[in-house]
Amino acid sequence: MSKEYVFDKKMFIIRVIYAGILAAIVFTFGIYSIIGGSTMKYLWMFICFICIYTLITNFIAISYPEKIVIDNNAISFSAFNQSHVYSRKELIGFKIKEQQLAKKMYIRVNKPSLFKGRYWIDLKAYNNYKDLEKCLLEIEEIIHPDSLKANIKRNNAMYKERKRKDV
Repeated sequence: MSKEYVFDKKMFIIRVIYAGILAAIVFTFGIYSIIGGSTMKYLWMFICFICIYTLITNFIAISYPEKIVIDNNAISFSAFNQSHVYSRKELIGFKIKEQQLAKKMYIRVNKPSLFKGRYWIDLKAYNNYKDLEKCLLEIEEIIHPDSLKANIKRNNAMYKERKRKDV
C-alpha cells in the first residue's frame, strides 16, 4: 500500500524556494563585492561558498523533499520534478538522526553524497506527520535491526510492558 506525504505548499515556498532565491541574490552580491575589490574579500568568498552549498542542497540535491512516497517496494523523495527512488532491496543504509523536540529528522540513505542521499525532514510541515515518522523509523529498524538505537527501542518497549504488567 502506497502512502504519500506532502510538504505544506506555503511552508515549502518560504523555507526552500525563498531561501534559495535569497542565497542566489547574496551570491551575486558576493561575487560583485569580490570583483569590486572589497576589503572583506575572504569573508565574501566564505559567504559565496555557503550560498553555493545552499543552492545545491535546495534545488539540485533535493535535501528538502516536497513529497515523500513510501510503499512496500520503494521509498521516494521528490521535489522540483526530480525524484530519488530507492527500492527496499537496494537499501543498504538508512540512518536517521532524530530531533524529537523540534520534530525534525536528518536521513542518510545508502552512501550519501552532496547530490543524493541526504534529506532534512521537518515532520510538522508534512501531512499526517506522525504516520510519516512511524514509517521512517520502521524502515530504519528493518534495515538496521542490530543497531544500538534499535536495541534501545526494544529494551524500552520491554521495560514499558513489564512496568504495565507489574502495576
